[in-house]
Amino acid sequence: MKRRGILDIGEEVYVLLSKEGELSAYAISRKLKCEWRTAIKVLEFLSTVNVVKEKRVVTGEKRYERIFSLR
Repeated sequence: MKRRGILDIGEEVYVLLSKEGELSAYAISRKLKCEWRTAIKVLEFLSTVNVVKEKRVVTGEKRYERIFSLR
């Protein structure tokens, strides 16, 4: 499989979130078949440029899940 650049993954994240609505970082990485670390980097960059917004949902006593959606 050919290696994809981080900008290509960023475009794919944007398209995926426009279709799906809200997704966790783990779900995004699974759907795009990329490393979860790469998905986190792309999502954090997109949130700094105000393209996506992040919501933290508590899943346990000391655990939370990061949910991302488009602005």
